[in-house]
Amino acid sequence: MNAGKSFPRVSAFSLVEVTFSMAIAAVALLAIIGMLPQAMEMSRDSADRTAIGTIMEDAHDRMEGLPLEAGVPSVSPLFYDQRGRYIEDVEQVEDPLLDRAFFRLELNISEIEGANAPEHISDLKAAEMKIFWPLRDDGSSIDAEPKVRISYYINALTGPDWQLIEPGFAPKIEF
Repeated sequence: MNAGKSFPRVSAFSLVEVTFSMAIAAVALLAIIGMLPQAMEMSRDSADRTAIGTIMEDAHDRMEGLPLEAGVPSVSPLFYDQRGRYIEDVEQVEDPLLDRAFFRLELNISEIEGANAPEHISDLKAAEMKIFWPLRDDGSSIDAEPKVRISYYINALTGPDWQLIEPGFAPKIEF
């Protein structure tokens, strides 16, 4: 009948080729999905570190002008939300889902003693910041130990004769 005519040859994928390519795509997709929890954790850690930097700077600024005395400063503890914004009153938070305290920072000022005590600097003290997170609704920490602990030296930037110049003067923290 059609002796001399040739039909165009249609090429298509076989069922085995389609199944094989779907298996390769599934393995690749599973590998990508498997990395998502790690990527989300790294993103959360990065956000926490950024907030901690903001929190430490704010606490440092709030300490300025306080009496340079060993003990817990009057501003401690300080509460912050997840973005590192200061919360004035934890009890008066309007929207606990958005504005609730996520970080708690505790301050302590101590004398420097022993081998770490520098000579001829009587008003140098050590400031310690302890940061706890995440917090319960009442502001208490879920973990007993702070996740971040930082210590550094502070002083009053006054001369060695401040007591002679003004006997009633009490040094304040200055930066």
